[in-house]
Amino acid sequence: MGENNLINGTDSKKRILDSARKEILEKGIIGMRVQDVAKGADTSITLIYRYFVDRNGVLARVLGDMYDDFRLSFQTKVEAWLAVNDSLSLEDFARLMPNPAEETKHARDFRLQVLATALENPELNERIKAVTTSTYRWMRDTIEANRHKLPAEERGFDARFMTVIMFNLMFVYYDLVDEDKISADDYRAMLVNQIRNSAQRTVAS
Repeated sequence: MGENNLINGTDSKKRILDSARKEILEKGIIGMRVQDVAKGADTSITLIYRYFVDRNGVLARVLGDMYDDFRLSFQTKVEAWLAVNDSLSLEDFARLMPNPAEETKHARDFRLQVLATALENPELNERIKAVTTSTYRWMRDTIEANRHKLPAEERGFDARFMTVIMFNLMFVYYDLVDEDKISADDYRAMLVNQIRNSAQRTVAS
């Protein structure tokens, strides 16, 4: 009986989380209603609150999972690409970083919505902090593990361009201003120029 209850409980939680994710994707974070989640999961609001306490608890779990899924997807793609490349250029590094291209705007918007929600949701805030810390450490370690693949004269570049500047760049204001737009290629070229200059300064010193 106990094992069956555990299985049923796990299945119920999964249905609730799947339903909540579907509601968020279709209606947005603000539009997600617990009663709709319950209906989609074929369960009761009472059971949802038993598992997650309240709406904020549901959001903390689902948005935290979605945020982490985005991180894992990005890291998996980067690691697979790095594994088959024995030599790299600074241009290659720059292609892995966020850019102002329109096709990346959806991810930026989602990230902003999650971060805004986390300001009023302590549980989600802690989850996002943990995911972000893990991402930062991964980025730092990945740069150092692959630095040797760069040309010798470029290996001394200042990694803070990626771990500090790029890691914190979200293009929030860029999306709000229609003037002086820059293409992803021009942006990368500008970035690479600055990173390359930092490597040259290191060599010179």
